[in-house]
Amino acid sequence: MIFMRKILRFLLFAVLAVIFVLAAMNVFVPVYVFDEPQPFHGEYLHNPYQNMDSTAWKRCIFHGHTERYGGLTNGRDISSEVYDSMYRSFGYDHVGISDYNIVNDFEKDDEGYIPGYEHGYNLWKIHQLCLGTEKVRHVDYFFGQTLSMKQHTINKLGEQNVVACVAHPAFVKNSYRVKDMKYLSNYRIMEALNGYDNSPEHWDMALSNGHLVYLIADDDTHNPLKSNDIGLRITYLNAKENKAGQLLDALLSGNAYGVDFKKIDDEDVDEKRVRFERDMPYLTKADLDGTRFSVRVTKPIENAQFIGQDGMVLKEENHIPGDSVFETSYNIKPADTYVRTVVDFGDGTSLWLNPITRHESETIVYQRLDHVSWLWTAALWMAYILLIVLIIKIHKILNSEEPNGK
Repeated sequence: MIFMRKILRFLLFAVLAVIFVLAAMNVFVPVYVFDEPQPFHGEYLHNPYQNMDSTAWKRCIFHGHTERYGGLTNGRDISSEVYDSMYRSFGYDHVGISDYNIVNDFEKDDEGYIPGYEHGYNLWKIHQLCLGTEKVRHVDYFFGQTLSMKQHTINKLGEQNVVACVAHPAFVKNSYRVKDMKYLSNYRIMEALNGYDNSPEHWDMALSNGHLVYLIADDDTHNPLKSNDIGLRITYLNAKENKAGQLLDALLSGNAYGVDFKKIDDEDVDEKRVRFERDMPYLTKADLDGTRFSVRVTKPIENAQFIGQDGMVLKEENHIPGDSVFETSYNIKPADTYVRTVVDFGDGTSLWLNPITRHESETIVYQRLDHVSWLWTAALWMAYILLIVLIIKIHKILNSEEPNGK
């Protein structure tokens, strides 16, 4: 009987300890209220490709993992040297490593080195890709996260990194919900293309509500030795030199595009390397002439879609003819708040462009919706404090001696 009581006491203590830790962490999250978003509007059409140099594309990977923490995280026993050499063999100009909650300083002396990591170790994989890191944030919220928690994390990461990117929002259902993107702000990049799942609905929700968010495309690989894990989603940045500052500028300004490259299951790596160079499409033109947006690529176009407000297809073209010039275009209407383009090549590969967006002037204003509600925050903190006091009280009762020493 005494033994069972000790076991019960230990289990109750363990449960209370977990509740205490979670309450203690959550107590530091303020409650946010959000303004209603405004879709893009105005007479000025902003083209992120207006300064594009078609000869200056840099092939990049930012999101991928090596072995860390003694193999506890999913790195497949891959060293930084192996990871880097595999991507270099596929012709990548920039090879970034984003280990979990730690900066990998491999090639830190290279002028193209961008310190970064993947933030988050919660159950729902509500993660953020951090680039240009000054400090790693080790705080996270383990279980379900409120919109305030997600916004607070984005805000804090934005203070410690050049880029705090929403990572793979569609990877796990209800991690980042599509409706979250209506209100979340204060970030500039979304991983719209990811080796596990693409997120066009999340991206269109953000764009439809006036958030100027550009794409990044990544493998999120855990084993680059496998053809199924390398060369799936590629970011191309328009930068004259392979230097960190120029790469980050291109990413943040939207002078970039993503490629969703066809995957052939269990393909030999050497065969994929050959196909990678042979079949890779490139963007050579993305011009805005008045209201006419024209896109030119290096491969025959099977299908082209121009997508706008609420993810609606504004125009679709199929089997576009062309012997040596492969081009499609769309005349932007006054009602179009934004226009993004996806070009499909009929072989399982597609090219995704950043959007043309409407603004009141050439000066781009980034919408910010979140505000701390100190009233609701005080009420929440009081509830947490009462919960912590109650836990301490229960703990004392459980550890108090019974009458007569029993």
